[in-house]
Amino acid sequence: MRSWTPQSLYDVKPWALMVVGAILGVGMMLWSLSAGQWALWRGLLCLGGVALAIVGGVILQQRQEYRANSKWRRDAPP
Repeated sequence: MRSWTPQSLYDVKPWALMVVGAILGVGMMLWSLSAGQWALWRGLLCLGGVALAIVGGVILQQRQEYRANSKWRRDAPP
């Protein structure tokens, strides 16, 4: 059974993933451009950052779709 998560933390989680992912992705690209070469770890961190941003966006989209569908079901006449 999952533990209870406060609503504010639940709402901020996908945005935090997207922000951290974007910072990692862009940061590693800029670091590699300034260094003049891609290192293995910079490439992996860039890939991981992009993956975090995508996962955060998917979570946010799924939540919005779920809320829209459940509201539609509640408001629909029987």
